[in-house]
Amino acid sequence: MINIDSFYFGNMIIKGRKFTNDLSVSWDGEVIPRKSEHLFTENDFVDIIMKNPEIVVIGTGTAGLMKIAPGVQVKAGIEGIQLVVKPTAQAIEEFNKYAKRNKVIGVFHLTC
Repeated sequence: MINIDSFYFGNMIIKGRKFTNDLSVSWDGEVIPRKSEHLFTENDFVDIIMKNPEIVVIGTGTAGLMKIAPGVQVKAGIEGIQLVVKPTAQAIEEFNKYAKRNKVIGVFHLTC
């Protein structure tokens, strides 16, 4: 199990390590830096679901400005994946809660 320690604008701490880029975090401890984008697309989602998660939590930034392409919700439904979309601070709380007992992947926008 992995736990995100803290988050503040542009920064996330995981296991004492500081990250300053957008990233994805998997229940198995894998942390992958992501290109900072203001749109999460179906192509981004395809890369995430390759690990077969039960839940995908998307943090849309401090002010929630990252948008989610409509096809992501459709693809999640087809794949039977629960999708949780919230501003990053709340998304981290959800991720930490689910990571205790579920196969969850978090995708986090760390700025706006």
